[in-house]
Amino acid sequence: MTSFGSLFKVLGMQRFRKMNDVAGLSLAAIFVSLLWSWFTTGISSGQVFSVTESWLGSASMVVWILLAIDNEHVYTRDTFRLIPVSDMKLYLTNLLASLSAFVYFGLIHLVLMGISARIDHKFLMDLTHGVADTPVQKALITMGLLIILVLVLMILIWTTISFAHLVVRTTGSFLPNIGRRIVNAILYLLIIYLVVRVLVYLFELVSHFGVSFQGDYSPFIFMISIFLGLAIVEAIINIFLLKKWGETIAN
Repeated sequence: MTSFGSLFKVLGMQRFRKMNDVAGLSLAAIFVSLLWSWFTTGISSGQVFSVTESWLGSASMVVWILLAIDNEHVYTRDTFRLIPVSDMKLYLTNLLASLSAFVYFGLIHLVLMGISARIDHKFLMDLTHGVADTPVQKALITMGLLIILVLVLMILIWTTISFAHLVVRTTGSFLPNIGRRIVNAILYLLIIYLVVRVLVYLFELVSHFGVSFQGDYSPFIFMISIFLGLAIVEAIINIFLLKKWGETIAN
């Protein structure tokens, strides 16, 4: 059987390279944007930070999509499914590889944002004058919980995509056309309901965001628990479907 380390290296190597590529393209876009502004209207106060955050925010969405695609390819390609490893180890290692790549890009994001924040230090200090009175410890705990929430939400989105993908492939294996359409319709309704509920929770979190800086972390903890619980349930179902009905296609 293939070891975890070897499997993680196989699944993660290409994804980390993609993160470097996206980060490099983001840096090039930031440089070109600031250079253009410098030649035309000049660089105003706070522009370095805003341009950096704008491009990196867009890059984060691209990264999430690329990792979601890589996740699904592992479940359907002979190259990965023929690796001598259990379906559970394959699924969990695949998920961990994507999460690690996302965290890696997040660290690059933080470093670049830190550099741009240092450049626009005075502008940001004036902008966050009211927040500066928040105790440092409470602010750090809140930001830590926010990061955990984002990571758990990423996992939930990936497990939901895999759940929909595997259910559709499974029903296509033995159900007639009418039965498959009914199951798929129910599945899409469930996913829409799940997306709506997640958005409602997120909007509620935003409305209570200021409270967390005062020491009330319960909204964060509640949503992290809900999202993580849903992701675990979906992961269990996905592993079962992958083991029983997961079929590969030629590369």
